[in-house]
Amino acid sequence: MAQKINLYNLVTMKTSKRIPFILTLTLILASCATALYDQYSFTETLEVKAEAMSLINVSNTPYTAHTMEVEELKSHVLQMVAYEKARERNEISVKMWQYLASDAASLQKFIALWKEQSTMSPAFKDEYLPQIEHVFDLMADYESKKSKDAESSLLKLLTTQP
Repeated sequence: MAQKINLYNLVTMKTSKRIPFILTLTLILASCATALYDQYSFTETLEVKAEAMSLINVSNTPYTAHTMEVEELKSHVLQMVAYEKARERNEISVKMWQYLASDAASLQKFIALWKEQSTMSPAFKDEYLPQIEHVFDLMADYESKKSKDAESSLLKLLTTQP
């Protein structure tokens, strides 16, 4: 019986020494203001950017030839809104995807103009391409770093939009 008590004391002593460390680590992780890096979010941000850039590059052809691709892009954006909403401490990413899905986003404005005019001139493509690319670059930067600077850049973009 003495061996059981000594073994029990040994196990509880080791565990009791770990408890403060585990509690401290848990508190640190729980106090993080933003979600941790998510490979899926980063990859999908780049994927949606590639889809958008591809559509802008073919916008000199009739919109009707690309309606399915446009709908797939819009659907992908909405899927990302839903995905980001399901993650914890992820308000900034949610707001960015919601913004991209809104009529106020340069991406949606471009699509609406393309649909209205049927084809886009090189001048319009050249005007919209850097704006849309910039939004996705900010999002990818934020998703890859989760830094205060990247967060600040996104918040600045969100607060300057109508």
